[in-house]
Amino acid sequence: MESDERTESRVGGDNVVHKAEDVVNTMLARGFTLGKDVVVKAKAFDDKLDFTSTVGAKAVSIDKKIGMSEKFTMGTSVVNGKVKEMDQKFQVSDKTKSVLSAAEQTVGSARLAIMKNWCVFTSASWVTSVFSKVAKATTNIDIVTKEKMSSEEQQKGSGSPRGNSYTRIR
Repeated sequence: MESDERTESRVGGDNVVHKAEDVVNTMLARGFTLGKDVVVKAKAFDDKLDFTSTVGAKAVSIDKKIGMSEKFTMGTSVVNGKVKEMDQKFQVSDKTKSVLSAAEQTVGSARLAIMKNWCVFTSASWVTSVFSKVAKATTNIDIVTKEKMSSEEQQKGSGSPRGNSYTRIR
C-alpha cells in the first residue's frame, strides 16, 4: 500500500502539494510553530521540485505574452499625466499651500494672543498644575495598592490570620 501512495504522489504532484498545505495549515491552526529545520526542509523540497523558479518563469512568460507590465506602466503614466493636468487647470496644489499657510499664521497669532492674556495664561498654568498633581496622586495610589495586595498575598501564604489592617493612602 505504501508503494501505491508513492506512485500516487509522483503521478498527482498537485495533490501532494495540496495535502502538504493542508497539513501545515492544520499544524499552524493548532498552535504548532515551524522551526528552522522545517523551513530548511521545505526549501530543499522546493529546490528538488524547482517549484519557485518554475512559477516565476511561468509568470514572466505570461507577462511577456500579455504585456501586462507595459500596460500597467502606460496606465500609470496616463493617470499621472491627467492628475498633473487637473492640478494645473484647477491649481489645487497652489490653493492648498496658500490655505495651509493662512491656517499656520492664524494658529500662530492665536497662540501669541492667548499667551499674552494674563488670565488665560494663569488658568492654563493652574490646570496643568492640577493635572500634574492628580497624575502623581494616581501613581501613589497605584503603588500603595500594589504593596497592600502583595502584603495580603504574603499573609495568606504564611497562614497568619487576616486582621483588620488598613494602609493609609498618602
